Parts: sequence; structure tokens; C-alpha cells
Amino acid sequence: MSAREGVIADTNGYPLADDRPPRALRALEAQRLLDLIALKVMPALAAGVIAYLHLGQVGYAVVLAAAMLVTLQLVERCALPLDLMPAARIALALVAPVLGALLALVLELGAGDHVALGPLEPSVIGAWLVLALGAWMTVHFQEGRPARVAVVGSAGFASDLAAELRAAGIRGYEVVGWFGAAAPAEHSSGLECLGTLDGVRAAVIARRIELLVWAREEPSEQRGGADGGVDPCALIADACLDLPVRMIEASQLYEEALGHVPLGTIDSAWFRYMMHPRFRPTSPLWKRASDLAIALPSAILALPFVAVLAIAIKLTDSGPVLYRQRRVGERGREFYVLKLRTMVPDAEAAGPQWCAPGDERVTRLGRMLRRTHLDEIPQLWNVLRGEMTLVGPRPERPEIVTDLERRFPHYTRRHLVKPGITGWAQLRCGYAGSELGTAWKLCHDLFYVKRRSVLADWLIIVETLFEAGRDAHRALRAPERRFIVGEASD
Repeated sequence: MSAREGVIADTNGYPLADDRPPRALRALEAQRLLDLIALKVMPALAAGVIAYLHLGQVGYAVVLAAAMLVTLQLVERCALPLDLMPAARIALALVAPVLGALLALVLELGAGDHVALGPLEPSVIGAWLVLALGAWMTVHFQEGRPARVAVVGSAGFASDLAAELRAAGIRGYEVVGWFGAAAPAEHSSGLECLGTLDGVRAAVIARRIELLVWAREEPSEQRGGADGGVDPCALIADACLDLPVRMIEASQLYEEALGHVPLGTIDSAWFRYMMHPRFRPTSPLWKRASDLAIALPSAILALPFVAVLAIAIKLTDSGPVLYRQRRVGERGREFYVLKLRTMVPDAEAAGPQWCAPGDERVTRLGRMLRRTHLDEIPQLWNVLRGEMTLVGPRPERPEIVTDLERRFPHYTRRHLVKPGITGWAQLRCGYAGSELGTAWKLCHDLFYVKRRSVLADWLIIVETLFEAGRDAHRALRAPERRFIVGEASD
């Protein structure tokens, strides 16, 4: 018999076939397969068929389908969770078929053939239509067949994860419960305590669990005090390695699905990823070239508009047009950021303070500028000077940074990159406005520092343009403080 109680095993200790559930296509596998077929294979195949019907050339139809399949695969190899970026995802869906058609055209020209651009239009339009149908199918499939998830951790962690998935509109996962100590009587999350890890195999089979999320909490909390010194990963591997269940660390799931890093689940070892020989951050040269290619023409086009806004600000209260404020940039270097003034001239006579929603120091014109983010336009000058970049963590004031570095772990790591006019944290969280808000943004800044790339920057810019009209002081989509900074869960 195996050391695993109640499991029938052979002489080598491996479970017999009758202990395992019948093999079936699980939700995670089905979602990946449907994504491949509906969002990649079918649009490429449709483009190839349409090209053949228009041109009657089998060879070119095959080349077009293959080229479009390649581009559809490549454009979605983005380090950011596209489910959280509807505008960027639509932009990629529009661009990919066009790139595929152009790639096929280049290949045909290289082979000595000539294909007119006109016949390619129906193929691209057909691919767009099939992509739209495929996106509709995948969304409805995820709603009807989500992957069943169980947390190896506390009840509070499980309820936080379920709440964040719902708030973000992630339909592909369903949190059903947790392995660990039972929740207190006042806890009411609608989730189920699945017992301790001693019974993980039976629970996984009975409840059809497809994904285990390891919360990296203390073993005694995970197992209700039983064998607290045993490694949970070792127990799960011993019990479930032959089952069609997968396991992922909480921080990795949060990165892949929710686009942030919960500070309460990571330590300094998390940053080893950025010291790995295979880690390839954005080249400073490419980053700088991308900034100049966008910032320089944008600054020239914005000059007349900024002049009009400057006159309006001057007529409002005769105060200065521009506001210069000291901020902390890359590697802790300080610089002066430029903004169109949105507050009364003596707004900080009592010292630095957070700006709150409905702050009386903000002028009437300033509210409009802040809501539309037009007050940030002068920061293009900071980008041209090399003090800032278009996409990166927002720079904070030295007086505030000193306090935040004491309160929140790893805060200084966000200074590994240049601050930006917009950024992943700015896009997902809005204005911080408090220490909790700053910690919530830090979770996203660390995610960006780890996964930054030129493609990610372009997608963030596209999504920022889509969200530019939203209120910068909108309610933060943050969980409770205990989850962000790793305080007690229950």
C-alpha cells in the first residue's frame, strides 16, 4: 500500500487506474484548444479560402493562410493580460490580419510572383469577421465552462481571489473553495472548505478541481495544524501528480490573469526572474527611439492646443500657467515634472498632501483638465529631455517616497525604470490618493517592471487613449489592505 491513505497502489507505489477519474477534456484544455481554433486557425483558414476563390491560386492561398496564422500567433504573445485591455485587444485583432496579408505579399514578391493588393481586401475582411465570431464563442464558452479552482491557503485568500476575478470580468476561472483551516463563523464568502491537504486527492476527484492555487501561506494555516512542517507542494505532488489537475503559485496566477503582483505573497526571491540569464528587458535604445518617434510629433501637434489652454488658465486667476514639481525618477534621481496648473496658486502652502476627489483647491478649469488628462501634455518635454518615458510608473514626490519606502516592501524597485506619462498602474488603478492606493499601484508597477516591452508599451498607449475620458479619481479597484501588504487574512 502507498503512504497515501485510502489509495490503491501497485508494488511501485503508483496509483492504479481505477483510482483515477475517467480521462476527459478539462476546461483549461478546452479553453486553450478553442482559443487556438477560433482565434487563430479559423481566421487564417477563412482568409486562405477567400483568396483562393478570388485568385484561383492554391499556392498563394496556402501562403496567405500560413502567414496570417503566424501573425495571429505572434501579436498575442504579449506579456500583458489582454482580457483586461479591450481596446488593445481589438486593435491587435484588426492589425494581425493586415500584417498577415502583407507578409504573404512580401513572400510572393520574393518568389517572383505578383499579386495585386485589391484581392487581399476580402481576405482581410473575412478574417476580421471570423475573429469577431471566434471572440464571441470563446467568451460564451468560458462563461459556460470555467475551470474549477481551489486555493491552498486561507478562506480570506480564497474569497479575495474570487472577488478580484469577478471584478475584473475574468470568466475562465471559478473558485469553489480552499484547502486549510475552516473559516470563522462570521465569514460568508459562499466558498467551501475542502478540508486539509491529507484529503486533497479525494477532494480533487470528487469536486473536479482543475487548478490548485498555492497562496504561499504558513503550512499550519493551510492544513489546519496537521503536520505543519511538511511542504504542501510535496504533499500535493505525492497525491495528485497522476491526476489531470494543475498547480500554480498565487503570484503567477495574479500576474497572468489580473496583471498585478500581490505584495503579501512575494519576497525578495521573486526578483530573481529579472536576474535570470534569459530575462530580456526592453532595450534602452529601442525604448528611447519609440519615445522620440511618438513624443516629438505629438509635442509639435499639441503646441497650438497648449497655447489655447495656457490662455484659458491665465484668464482664470492670473496665476502661472505651468506647474513645476520635484519628483523621483529612474534610480532615485530627482527632476522637475511639468504640468498645466490645475490648482489655485497657493494650493500647498501647508505642505505636500494627497489630492482627494472634489478637492476645493482644484479650479473649475483644472477639473476638466484633470478628467481629460490634458494637464499632462507638458510632460512630453520631460520625455524629450530623457527624464521620463511615455510608459512607466508614475513619479512620486520625494517627501512622499521617503515615507512609502518605509511602509511598503520593494517600493524602491519601481525606480529601476524611468517614470512615465502613463503606465500600467495608472491605467488599471487611476490616481492613488492614499497610502492604500499607492500600495495597490505598486502591485501593478512591479508587474510592469518585470514584463515591460515595446509591444506592451504600445498596447498601454492604445488602451490609455481609449480610457482618457475616465475620471482619474475613479474608485480604485483594490482589495482589502490585508491582501495587498500581507497582513493576517482571517
